[in-house]
Amino acid sequence: MLFASLLALGSVGCDKLISSDVAEIPFALPARTYSLDSSTFAVPAGLAGEVPCGAGQLVTDCCVLPVGPAPDCATTPVACEQNENGMNVCTATVTVAQSQVMNLGMEVMQLSGYTGFVNIKIKRISYEVMTNTLDVNLPEIYLYLGPEGAKTSKDADVMAFGTMPAIPAMMQTSGDVILDSNAAGALAHFTSNIKAPFTFIAETTPKVTHSPTGKIDLRVTGTLAISP
Repeated sequence: MLFASLLALGSVGCDKLISSDVAEIPFALPARTYSLDSSTFAVPAGLAGEVPCGAGQLVTDCCVLPVGPAPDCATTPVACEQNENGMNVCTATVTVAQSQVMNLGMEVMQLSGYTGFVNIKIKRISYEVMTNTLDVNLPEIYLYLGPEGAKTSKDADVMAFGTMPAIPAMMQTSGDVILDSNAAGALAHFTSNIKAPFTFIAETTPKVTHSPTGKIDLRVTGTLAISP
């Protein structure tokens, strides 16, 4: 009886060692690089340089400038806000978005033999700032998945995927993307046909007081797995 009991315990132990991860086939998420420079920031007219504003200043309404073209505040919000030096200046909230096509079935060797739906698990999504000479701070960068042709988060059928932390001006950082609560569902939605392309979108809304200089190059990659 003791021998039988030991055999039973051994069997249970082996079962615990055989994790579902054993059947998984890991693969790298094809890297996507996003580059932002002065040409990608649609700074409103009249805000090429800092414009002091508020009480006692020539400009009291940042949407109505006494000299030169007035900003299009209907398209890009502009308000009188305090900058990092404690001065009140006209500040625009600019939306910057870039999208790239991704096709896991065509780009990933481990998926080349699959057709139709494949159960894919997210193991880790990470980012790296490779170059950063941009002279403005970037707030959180939001990642989205969307159908082929989507350009921004406001396009039809685009779904949230994750968030990168804010990136200070001139700083190179790296780390993990904070995944959205429905990141797995979003990925499953766009890989229901593993051979179909979809878009991988990066979007942020920095506050700018002038036309930025410099550039930033950041790369998003990670590890996924074919899961049983």
